[in-house]
Amino acid sequence: MKPKIWGLLATLLLFLTFIVLSLSSQSTTYLYIASVCPLLVVPFLPDIRSHQYIKPKGTGSVRLISMENKDTGESDFLVILFQPGYVKWNGGMLYFNLEDKMKDVYVKPDPYAATLTVLKYDLKTHRRKKNWIGISLDQLQQRTEQLSYTTNEVNRLIIRMSDIQEIQQTNLKHPASMGQQVGA
Repeated sequence: MKPKIWGLLATLLLFLTFIVLSLSSQSTTYLYIASVCPLLVVPFLPDIRSHQYIKPKGTGSVRLISMENKDTGESDFLVILFQPGYVKWNGGMLYFNLEDKMKDVYVKPDPYAATLTVLKYDLKTHRRKKNWIGISLDQLQQRTEQLSYTTNEVNRLIIRMSDIQEIQQTNLKHPASMGQQVGA
């Protein structure tokens, strides 16, 4: 089990212990201690909103477009277009499904488009969902501190397809990177 789960279980057990002690000995001191225990539980609660998932077919406010090279016909870049404010930049990871990408889509040039480049080191595959790739929003946000625009103005992310393929190949070769330990 993860350390957060152990901490959550330990604080809940502590809370129940002091409730039982306060009832059995009818002591207000134990009741006061039990009332503090929920505050100890808070750091161990799971953060449900730490990850975002792009679902382009449902909302229409986001599109994943595969940009193809005219010479080879292979896709060089994946562009994620979204409305400003769609991405919650204080979240941990932004996940998208590679199967949702569209081809042969015309992207209207926008002189006011604020674009961020996603590097290979910003990418991570999802542990349980196949073909889902995550982008570290914290790292992108740190890079925008040096730019003339803020993350709230960003409406496009550009990712090299070779970086995505390399991340997928790395995870296929190293199954121990999924939280399992390999011993000799």
